[in-house]
Amino acid sequence: MNFMRVNYQIVGFCIICLLVCLSGFVVEVPAPHHAKSDADTMQVPAGFIVQQFAAEPLVTNPTNLEVDERGRVWVTESHNYDVAPAEFDKKGDKVVILEDVDGDGKADKRTVFFEHPGLKSPMGLLLGEDRVYLAQAPYLLMLFDTDHDDRADRIDTLFSGFGARDHGIHAPFWGPDGKLYFSMGNHGGEVLDKQGTPVLDKAGNPVNGKGKPYWNGLILRCNPDGSQLETIAHNFRNHYEPALDSYGNLWVSDNDDDGNESVRINYVLEYGNYGFADEMTGAAWTTFRTNLEKTIPERHWHQNDPGVVPNVLITGSGSPAGLCFYEGEQWPSSYRGQLIHAEALHNVVRTYHLQKEGAGYRATIQEVLKSSDRWFRPIDVSVAPDGSVLVADWYDPGIGGGTAADADKGRIYRISYGNNRAYRVPKLRFDTYEAAAEALKSPNWAARRKAWSSLKKAGTSAETVLEKLYHSGNPIWQARALWLLAQLEDKGTSHLTLALGESNPDIRITALRAARQLPVFPFLLFAKLAKDPAPEVRREWAIALRPLKTTEAAESWATLAIQHTGSDRWYLEALGIGSDLNADACFEAWLRKVDNKWDTPAGRDIVWRIRSAKALPMLAQLIRETPDVAETLRYFRAFDFHNSPTKNKVLLSLLADPRPDVQRLALEHMDSKSLVRTPMLDRAIETALATAGQTESYVHLVDKFNRSDQKSQLLNLVRCCAERQVGVEALQLLWRFGGKEYIQKQMQDDSTARAIMTALQGNGSPDALALLRETMLNEVRPVELRKKATRVLGSTWVGERYLLDEVKKKTFPEVLKPSAASVLFSAYRNEIKREAANYLPKPAARNGEPLDPIYLLVSAKGVPDRGKTIFAQNCQACHRVRGSGVLFGPELSKIGAKLPKESLFRAILYPDEGINQGYETYLIQTRSEGQLMGLINSESNQEVVLKLPGGLTQTIPKTSIISQTKVPQSMMPPFGEVLSQQELIDLVSYLESLN
Repeated sequence: MNFMRVNYQIVGFCIICLLVCLSGFVVEVPAPHHAKSDADTMQVPAGFIVQQFAAEPLVTNPTNLEVDERGRVWVTESHNYDVAPAEFDKKGDKVVILEDVDGDGKADKRTVFFEHPGLKSPMGLLLGEDRVYLAQAPYLLMLFDTDHDDRADRIDTLFSGFGARDHGIHAPFWGPDGKLYFSMGNHGGEVLDKQGTPVLDKAGNPVNGKGKPYWNGLILRCNPDGSQLETIAHNFRNHYEPALDSYGNLWVSDNDDDGNESVRINYVLEYGNYGFADEMTGAAWTTFRTNLEKTIPERHWHQNDPGVVPNVLITGSGSPAGLCFYEGEQWPSSYRGQLIHAEALHNVVRTYHLQKEGAGYRATIQEVLKSSDRWFRPIDVSVAPDGSVLVADWYDPGIGGGTAADADKGRIYRISYGNNRAYRVPKLRFDTYEAAAEALKSPNWAARRKAWSSLKKAGTSAETVLEKLYHSGNPIWQARALWLLAQLEDKGTSHLTLALGESNPDIRITALRAARQLPVFPFLLFAKLAKDPAPEVRREWAIALRPLKTTEAAESWATLAIQHTGSDRWYLEALGIGSDLNADACFEAWLRKVDNKWDTPAGRDIVWRIRSAKALPMLAQLIRETPDVAETLRYFRAFDFHNSPTKNKVLLSLLADPRPDVQRLALEHMDSKSLVRTPMLDRAIETALATAGQTESYVHLVDKFNRSDQKSQLLNLVRCCAERQVGVEALQLLWRFGGKEYIQKQMQDDSTARAIMTALQGNGSPDALALLRETMLNEVRPVELRKKATRVLGSTWVGERYLLDEVKKKTFPEVLKPSAASVLFSAYRNEIKREAANYLPKPAARNGEPLDPIYLLVSAKGVPDRGKTIFAQNCQACHRVRGSGVLFGPELSKIGAKLPKESLFRAILYPDEGINQGYETYLIQTRSEGQLMGLINSESNQEVVLKLPGGLTQTIPKTSIISQTKVPQSMMPPFGEVLSQQELIDLVSYLESLN
């Protein structure tokens, strides 16, 4: 039916063109991807209007935008985002100002505010009253326009050290408190001052994502001059741009490890841990742990771990980008007080309708702007002074990952409601207190910031106009006024007292947040919030108690704790945040209040979450009293978050439990380094090993307790499970036990040799290479076994060179040359392939002809079913689709929604061109195992977990690492040399169907 309709449209279009041509007129038909063709691709809800505000050449590759109080649109342009050298703009990327001079809703003036040869891929800007903040990794810069000609003439550095571009520093933004906020992703390095000295935050901690104490991505807050830096929350992956509302509620979208359909929207609790990595070890979410979550989205964010804030919403696949909070009045009331979000992967701008739920939130999705053009890549959103919303469109067939397929296009759109087609910006003034208070009502952040600054400088002189705004009846304006009233010297406390009597819980929360930023926190004034009827207010009071290590604070925390219902994870995590720095005192106060009658659903929650050593015997009690071992996993996992020296003693007591699984779990969670061996412990170890079966648990126990007498059992694991992680770990442990000679002896059996070689796939240690070489060159061994040894020998970075050196010898066996050729001509490095061609016959192309250029390949028709077979034969060893295959490279179940055909062809033919963050190849030189190559699965202060081709992992102690180098090449071989043109087209057709 759709096919017939489309054909009728084409016929009709052709008839019209013919008639017009016969009449002597010429009709201009917009080409695909031309700016004029956009209007037909856009869909908005009824009553909305979408207009193109600007397009190339006026703007190209926008990555972030802000709208100033005059309605001008400021844009960071990223033309030089990994473009081909011939397309590189030597002047550097730019910050531009786009202006609609004649008010027709379209920009007609472009001003280059800043350009510099060193400016490459800026990710965010923020307009201040006398400066522009610019996020340009590794710097957070300040740009000054001292002569007011709309061109920066002075540059200064606020902070440096932010590391990688894509997962480094992201957009800065203002808070209603007057503070500067910004975020950095999980490759963000650390915060340094302009001299390169590490900065400590207000808590006295270094500000980095390396686990001392913060992990991965951070959200930060400071004064506009960079002083009083605070770490607001941590352990995100790659959150592009958080957003604040007028009450100080903070929201953020976070990107998952590509392909895992775990993109999320979060409400940010201050000091919260957001669970991308293991809080204690930094291990990746893929690492096995007790009480492992059942679904990938839960597992991805460690949702079963005590101390992890829950997610508001999992949106599935995506590339979440800019975020803003809509507090304007132009759009219908259902959109006010809601989040607006640019989702680049799905070519859509969304709103999230938020509803309070206990101490947290839930949300539903509604699309605001959707395009059928797959090149539409909304990257940021911002609210204009008239209440319309501006959308930056990066406009590209791909969405990052290290490559830009089109560096010359970019669009800005304006979404308005009703009859607001003309862009009429209200004329705001800031020269009187009344005018500034009126501007503080604006839905536009730049206008509010300028008004805030003016009223802040006025001090008590502006009190009257602020009080009038506070009593306006509009709760959003009331909150904005309260932030300033609270800071009035000698008068702030009276305004806070008034706010605490308000019926609106959001105003009471605003008062508390404002009070926490005063030089001296008025504890007694706010202590009554411990009994506030609203759980969200009590949540904020729990968080406010965190730095207060007094008896009064502990008692107040206990009052909050007895109100936990046992069914509100948000509330529980707020209690945990509030108690973490004073856990023993808080826990004891709570036990007194419940008269030690703690064994209730709510009490068990608190015992599970609290970090007090006094909770450890209660965890053991809960384990003993829980009949179903599966239900005890929650409590065993809680032991991992305690560093108390009494932990082992409590776990040892569980060895008296008659259930073998409980004994085994107790052993797994002990710290073996400080254990004193006893007959009871040894008996428990024997029982655990005997009952663990062919599991990773068995290998971990052998390793933990240094049971080198288990070599034969480990070898049996290798024989049965060489293709699984447990078999690889068993072989690695055998090697660590000094079993080189033992393994060599076992290699004499052909079936055992095959298993050992399978488990050695991706192992580039000298001993492994020597073992494989010996088998490969042993003419007594079966030829198929020797061929397997050849293939495994060349399965690592160092092994490729090792194999090539053997091939170059005249004595290299002819029978093995085809196997060697299959390995070396698929090598990661071109120099290996070129050198191998001097010694081995290069396989002929399937059709012997060069490929057509990509623009022709895109229009060719493929057969997805044939492509599926090609994928299974060539790609499934490293990629997973809908549960099938190996999760080594990115998950591809939704790749057709992420990349259009052009980008799919480029990714296959030129894998080095764009390497996704987190899939960079690393070469690690070790003291004991030689060179290893793979992807960093996780890294902590103690170890690196390397993911090897095939999806298996190898754990390398940091003490064993000599060097760790990132390799510029992708681990994916270029398949253009392996597939015929039609096979390549079929493969892309299959990948395109995955959406």
